[in-house]
Amino acid sequence: MAESKELSVSTDETPETPGTAASPDADAQAEQPAEPAGPSGPESYRLRRAPRYRAFGFTGVLTGIVVGLVLALSFQATGDYSTQTILGYFVAIFGMLGALIGCGAAVLLDRRKD
Repeated sequence: MAESKELSVSTDETPETPGTAASPDADAQAEQPAEPAGPSGPESYRLRRAPRYRAFGFTGVLTGIVVGLVLALSFQATGDYSTQTILGYFVAIFGMLGALIGCGAAVLLDRRKD
């Protein structure tokens, strides 16, 4: 599922020495590319792809709120609590549970890649 991608970067820096006097030959030498002092090939880096925890958390919260709304409105309120009170409690409880499950899924996906 997850592929590790490599990024190739070649450095093309010319070292400058302080205190050199400007001469007509310096302009001619500046036009010629200088070879870098480092390795001759491109450097490769491994990019780490991690899940975005905020997106997973917000998705879990929204899913929990929808589940809380559906459950609260699907039953008849028969006790000391009104429908709005039950709706508020269910939305808060299922929203927090959804955030916990969403962030837990992000952690599991992140650990599975390593």
